[in-house]
Amino acid sequence: MEISQLKYMLTLAKHLNFSRAADEVCVTPSSLSQQIKKLEDELGVVLFGRTTRSVHLTPAGVEFIENAQKVLSQISEINVVMQKYIVGESGNISIGNCPALGAYGVTSLIASFQKTYPKISLQFYEAECFDLYPLLCNGKIDVAFLTAFDKCKPGKIPLESYPLVDDELVIIANTSHPFASREIIDLHEASQENFFSFSKSSGLYWDTIDACHLAGFEPRFSYETQYTDTILGLVSEGMGLAMLSSRTVTKNLQKNIAVIRFRPTKIRTLSVVFQKKQKPLPIILNFKNFFINWIKTNELRNTPFNSKSNV
Repeated sequence: MEISQLKYMLTLAKHLNFSRAADEVCVTPSSLSQQIKKLEDELGVVLFGRTTRSVHLTPAGVEFIENAQKVLSQISEINVVMQKYIVGESGNISIGNCPALGAYGVTSLIASFQKTYPKISLQFYEAECFDLYPLLCNGKIDVAFLTAFDKCKPGKIPLESYPLVDDELVIIANTSHPFASREIIDLHEASQENFFSFSKSSGLYWDTIDACHLAGFEPRFSYETQYTDTILGLVSEGMGLAMLSSRTVTKNLQKNIAVIRFRPTKIRTLSVVFQKKQKPLPIILNFKNFFINWIKTNELRNTPFNSKSNV
């Protein structure tokens, strides 16, 4: 039994005339009659009664038509569903994100994408920047949000990145620290201070290293952690200094913490990163185009750190 035969049956049942039905399905009347006879022989029942003057459905034909309509309707629904995959409106996207994603305001963009494509399922994998690279290059994730795309990126797998948000690195210190009364310092003044560090797979670790090297010294790290809350707690107790994204600090201000800008300024950028492919999957292309179009029409980038904050 073929789908075309089901369509021939429905058309003949509508017209009860071989010539008119054949015209609608663009075949000859004899060809239409042969296909109907072939189907009847296959099923072992007569579906249409024929006389020299008329064509009519048999009881078996009536029941066949009812079921054929359901089958073709289901096939049509399947085609509609599959078309959504073809155009990238259904499916799954695996997203790798660094822990600071919320502070950069990108979660609202992802939510907006989800509203635009409600049939797409999003899966999130949170890890530090350099832990996400292998997942992206191995195809374990489809896209990554990285704050250190320009550092230590793999050379064998071509990647493409689109910068979303620029942010300024700042120093946080206890409010009793001598730096706390100043709005901005020369970073070299902190060369003898103890810094708390994020893990070496974190973009913040390498940004801190770069900023201190640019100021002419090697930072003295006294404690390493993966958690912002831990560093904020230690700094609030006066146990050392730390460098954080100004956006992260603004989102997580705590008592007894002062925020100090420094020279030379260190800017870090959050980018959305994909594997570079000649023919990306439609669903990934839709995700990419959503963010590219957003970048073209919005100015979340280059948001300055407005003021020093003491809590």
